[in-house]
Amino acid sequence: METKAVVLGCRNDGYKEDERVVACLNSMIDTFDEVWFCDWNSPAENGPLLWKLKDQITQAGKVRHFVINENAAKILTNYNDKVSPYAFILAQNLMIRRCNADWITSTAMDIVAPSKENLDAFISKANKNTFYSVSRRDVEYSELENRNFDWKLFRNEMDKTSEPRIFPARVCPNDDYSLINCCGDFQTASKEIWHKIKGFEEQMLYACYGDTNVQKKAVLNGFNLEAYYDLPLYHLSHRGMGNDGSSPSKQYYNDVWDWVEWFDESQNSESWGFGDIEIEFEIF
Repeated sequence: METKAVVLGCRNDGYKEDERVVACLNSMIDTFDEVWFCDWNSPAENGPLLWKLKDQITQAGKVRHFVINENAAKILTNYNDKVSPYAFILAQNLMIRRCNADWITSTAMDIVAPSKENLDAFISKANKNTFYSVSRRDVEYSELENRNFDWKLFRNEMDKTSEPRIFPARVCPNDDYSLINCCGDFQTASKEIWHKIKGFEEQMLYACYGDTNVQKKAVLNGFNLEAYYDLPLYHLSHRGMGNDGSSPSKQYYNDVWDWVEWFDESQNSESWGFGDIEIEFEIF
């Protein structure tokens, strides 16, 4: 049977509620064969987030836990103080480069995963030459909170009542790649696609457009691109974030013209994902 992995991460600074992290991560552990998690740039006085929450995380031997501390994060971002505290693209690439699962999903710590049965059914019909952007279903954080953070109960009820989210998007005039709004919340492709396109563009160190860019990269490399609506997964609303995606953590933005409209070739080197650096991880 083909293996399925998910890559995601967070930092221990309180921006993502502990209860959110526990629910979302445990749902990922329940669904995927492997869960790759990067703790990027947590404040030194706080320590890694999963060490704090370890007793609440399902111990199934599925989690590959990378810790990039403050000093390492500064080095890996060339001491660029404009980079967001959580450098999403660098963290994702670090894990994608090392992951050998047949299918790799890139997502964020705001998603309650689809059930294993639903994911398996989707993958059984998926094309290894297609890059999939799965449309999330938006749910208020309070819906999980009101169920005492019982994510299984939450998901089971939502699976019965929710409907696909049809929300087209375009970020620049010739953007034929953002097939849905927030196209990066659950991106799934075969290992061969991710490795062929060298993951995300590592010079996109600021906010926005990295997910559209990676989909354009897939097309430029001869792969198909498809929006998928029938895999129920749930995005929990953020406190302090606008409906347009604005957030206090987003101070500097990638240039949409350079990275989407005019982009035609990857700038990543053969050592993308820090492939020339040995980085340890723990399993729990």
